[in-house]
Amino acid sequence: MEMKAGINLHRATFAALAAMVACGESDAPPGPRAVETDSAGIGIVTSPPVDAVYARLAAQPALTVGEADGPEEYLFGRIASVARDGEANLVVADGRAGEVRIFDPRGRHLRTVGGTGEGPGEFGWLGGAWPVPEGGIVAVDGSRQRIARFGADGSLTGTADLAGVGEMGIFATRGMAGAGMVLSQVTELGVPTDAETSARDLEETLEEGSSVLFIRHGLDGGVVDTLARRPGQKSTMSTSGSGDMAMVQVVFVPFSPLPSAAGSPRAVAVTGGGLYEVALFDAAGEPSRILRLDEIPVPRTDEHLEALVRSPGRRVPDEESVRAMMDMYRDMPMPERLPAYSGLVFADTGELWARRYLVPGGETAHWDVFGANGHHLGRVEVPASLRIQEVSRGQVVGIATGELGVERVEVLDLIFG
Repeated sequence: MEMKAGINLHRATFAALAAMVACGESDAPPGPRAVETDSAGIGIVTSPPVDAVYARLAAQPALTVGEADGPEEYLFGRIASVARDGEANLVVADGRAGEVRIFDPRGRHLRTVGGTGEGPGEFGWLGGAWPVPEGGIVAVDGSRQRIARFGADGSLTGTADLAGVGEMGIFATRGMAGAGMVLSQVTELGVPTDAETSARDLEETLEEGSSVLFIRHGLDGGVVDTLARRPGQKSTMSTSGSGDMAMVQVVFVPFSPLPSAAGSPRAVAVTGGGLYEVALFDAAGEPSRILRLDEIPVPRTDEHLEALVRSPGRRVPDEESVRAMMDMYRDMPMPERLPAYSGLVFADTGELWARRYLVPGGETAHWDVFGANGHHLGRVEVPASLRIQEVSRGQVVGIATGELGVERVEVLDLIFG
């Protein structure tokens, strides 16, 4: 049988997959040392860190979609999201191309919808796309804060502008959050727009940091509710010159915690990023539970700062520049400890996966897994080059980045026991 370019399919038995799913069920009895308390009707589950491996990733992907060179539908610019529908088809949103590409369970291209542009069903920057239970796809234009809905055949069925973002807000989409809702993240910078605002006022505003709101929008674009507000990344500014030649540079403070969130049909999870703590909201948007690990983040060191400065994305030209940048950062109000969690994903069986902060240059990311009862079950080690998008059917679906920066979709089996 001829196999299309861009597909790498690894054979696995259905019996093994069924065993993986069965082992992954999270309705086992609570751990013996976990403590459950109540505060104003909200359950708090505090777990000691479990020094155990919850699961391992298979050494080789069960499926790979994407190539450095090949047919256009298998060439990705910047993958914004990946999700599987009820038939296990892959829905891949390419943010740079503005296209939603659908592949069958064997990785064969079925169709492409969308494209870059300003017309209906076109995108300025495609922030993500997800299947909906009744069939079809919901896609979010991150640059225009707009929803586009496509039918099961790929035809455009409607669009809607998202309310409540504001002119001074930075928008990002976090996926679906319950029936007929998308989860949005809006960062309010709080920067004054008054022309009379002094440089000192601006500096104080930046030092206070931004606020991050997590909002659920209906598919008509209306605000359903605002679930949570968390402090955003802190920043500072420096000025040089004077008068008409004055220059203002805004710099984000390294190691500032970044809030994150994830949604599922049953719940939404939010973390502030500074502590090993996650707040859960039920399908109605009410606070339902707080998950905590009895652990504090790692103290920040100069080694961490140097790793950040030397990370490939910064392209610092020489050693003198490295030292100068480190000195600049040392003058900033950096946190004494590293951030805690930097990402969240719900599994289809109810577990919550929480990604620990990874220092730039690290090769392995660690995910804490919490059961549906809120107790910490263990950890999963994942290559730093893999961005997990979904945990379902006993597998992990993620975006992998190769040595040349080429992105591809990978589906990897989870191995339990």
